[in-house]
Amino acid sequence: MTQEQLSLESGVQRNFISLIELGQNQPTITTVFKLAQALGCAPSEMVAKAESLRT
Repeated sequence: MTQEQLSLESGVQRNFISLIELGQNQPTITTVFKLAQALGCAPSEMVAKAESLRT
């Protein structure tokens, strides 16, 4: 899924998604829920993945 597709599906601006991917911005819990729904996964899965990348 492209950033543009994710943006359209989630209602989150594409440039914000880009900044999250680059580690330059942190999403709010509301944004995490929107992105998770658009990606078809649980928000907890996204958080667990982010945690595993930081350790």
